[in-house]
Amino acid sequence: MNELTVSENDKLQFLADLRQNTAASHQKLEDSELSKAILLPDVTLAAYQTYLVKMYGVTKAAEDSIFPVIEGVVPDLDQRYKSLHILEDLAKTGYPEEKLSSIPVFDYPFSSVSEALGFMYVTEGSTLGGRVLFKHIHQTLGLTAENGASYFWGYGPQTGILWKSFIAALTRFAVEKDESEKIIESAVQTFANIDNWLNEAAY
Repeated sequence: MNELTVSENDKLQFLADLRQNTAASHQKLEDSELSKAILLPDVTLAAYQTYLVKMYGVTKAAEDSIFPVIEGVVPDLDQRYKSLHILEDLAKTGYPEEKLSSIPVFDYPFSSVSEALGFMYVTEGSTLGGRVLFKHIHQTLGLTAENGASYFWGYGPQTGILWKSFIAALTRFAVEKDESEKIIESAVQTFANIDNWLNEAAY
């Protein structure tokens, strides 16, 4: 698709298709046992740490494998590194220090920029959801952005701005490169893969 032929309607249609086609797999992920466990009124510190361990695997995979592939498409990647926050949160909540260096990392095979962007759509979206989880964890476990909940705090006041920046870059690439279908397929698969990852035995 020629860049000059791209319209605002094309971009809006891509975003609508993306949300509609990922809705079921997104909901399935949110309905997983571990996802529900951290939203319980009596959430335990152990459940919180288990969730963090799992999300470290996903976040680290994105930073190590996805970021280098999309650096020419997505701006501000240097501000989107979050895996170290997870390690800090685990350490501050008493997770065994000897286990921090060997937490398993998620493996998502991909072969194109479009597939990498589909993965990134899911992980960046989780940053928005993290703000809801932060409020809950703060209320139930008493953790703060400075003391055990920095990962859920996301990008702080920049969270909304960075999300809009990502969506703009994603949409532009999808429509201008005519890669909407591949991005959507990858996002759907990513939700399913992360759901399976969360359901695997805890480390």
